[in-house]
Amino acid sequence: MWPRSIAGIFLGLLISISLILNLVQLLPLAQDVKLLIGLLTAFVLWGGIMTYCYYSQSIGRASLNCAGLLVVSGLLNAALLYGNI
Repeated sequence: MWPRSIAGIFLGLLISISLILNLVQLLPLAQDVKLLIGLLTAFVLWGGIMTYCYYSQSIGRASLNCAGLLVVSGLLNAALLYGNI
């Protein structure tokens, strides 16, 4: 139980930050509205990812799925930050 929980805490935090960064870069709203949406959505997303990791069969499966999502989100972050999208 503890290994899955630890994976959910750390990987969930990284995925949540990465996905919310993508969302904030794509939203055409004022900065304060983006911040509020990002804060509220990040907490819910982090809780959902932690729950997914906790209910996975093993730490390997949870970590592999979360790492794959983190890589995809990180590549999108890099494309949005350094590209002209």
